[in-house]
Amino acid sequence: MRILCVIVLGSALLAPPIYAQDFLSAELSPRAVSVGGAFVGLADDAAAALWNPAGLSRLRGFGVLGRLAMPTAAASSEVWGAALSARLFGVGSALWYGSKTTKTPQREEHSLIVIAIGAGVREHISAGVALKFFEQSTGVDLGLMARFGWVQGGLTIADLGIAEVIVRMGAVLKLFEDRVRLLGAVDLARQEELRAIRVGIELQPFEGLALRAGWDGRTLTWGGGLGIFNILQSDFTWQADGWAVSTEIAFGRR
Repeated sequence: MRILCVIVLGSALLAPPIYAQDFLSAELSPRAVSVGGAFVGLADDAAAALWNPAGLSRLRGFGVLGRLAMPTAAASSEVWGAALSARLFGVGSALWYGSKTTKTPQREEHSLIVIAIGAGVREHISAGVALKFFEQSTGVDLGLMARFGWVQGGLTIADLGIAEVIVRMGAVLKLFEDRVRLLGAVDLARQEELRAIRVGIELQPFEGLALRAGWDGRTLTWGGGLGIFNILQSDFTWQADGWAVSTEIAFGRR
C-alpha cells in the first residue's frame, strides 16, 4: 500500500499540465453537485467513477442511471449523461457517457466516456482506477478510500496525462446512525496551490428521503433525493443554468 501511494503521488507531480477537462465529469452527478462537490470522501454510488473510483467497491447489485438537464432559457449549455454500474465478486465497476453542448457564442459539443473499477485491498481500504476518454485525449484517475467506523476519507488524483493534475482529498463524518453526513474536501493543483475548499451536508430524516446543501468554493448549492423501495432513486440539484435531475433503477440491492 505504501508503494502504491508513492507511485500515485509521484505520477501526479510528473504529469504534464495541459488543459483541465474535468469540467464535464464534475457536472454529471446532481447528488455530488448539491453537496458542493465535497464528494471524494463519500463516493458510494455510480458517480464514484467520476469523483473517486475507489468508492465503486461499495456498490450493490446492478444499476442503470440517466442524467438530464432542464436549463433556463438563458443557459449557455446543456448536459446529459447515462451510466451502467455493477458489483460482482467484490469488484465494483461503472461505465459513463456524458455530453455537453455549448450554445454560445457558437454551438460546440463535448463528450466524455469513463470506464472505472474499484475493489477492496484490505478490510477497511479500497482502491480504484478510472479511464477517461475525451474527443482528443485519454486520461486516468486514481483513487483511495479508507473507512473507520463513522469516519471515512478519500483521495483522488485526477486527470493524469491529459491536464493540470488535480489532487482531491476529502472526509465525511457519519452521525446519528448515518442519518447525518458532514462532508469536507479540498482541491489542490500540481504545485500544492490551494484551489478550492468544499463543504456539504446530507440529511436523511426519513428512509428514502435526502436533503442536501453545500458550498463549492464559489456558490451555495442545494438539492435532494427520493428513493422508492430501494429500487428507484432520483436526485436533483439546482445549478446556475437550471435544474439537473438523475434517476437510477437498481437491481439486486439489499
